[in-house]
Amino acid sequence: MARYFFDSGDRDTVLKDEVGIECDGIENARREAMQGLIDLTREALEDLNGQQLFIEIRDEHGEKLARFSLSLHTQLRDQEASDLR
Repeated sequence: MARYFFDSGDRDTVLKDEVGIECDGIENARREAMQGLIDLTREALEDLNGQQLFIEIRDEHGEKLARFSLSLHTQLRDQEASDLR
């Protein structure tokens, strides 16, 4: 099993994972990253408008293996109507 590190953040902040998780291959690490991004999104959902959340996977040597990101933009119906005027 290899240790993978899951750095996370948004446009303003990056949190480096200093502990990591042992996973049985990159596919398991990918699943962990996707679940982490889902959890991160739940926590930040109210303040997410216009932001981008991400999780990057690093290996034990610090090499970036993958990046998963999510951005959300909301537009209220009233805003749509005023934008058209």
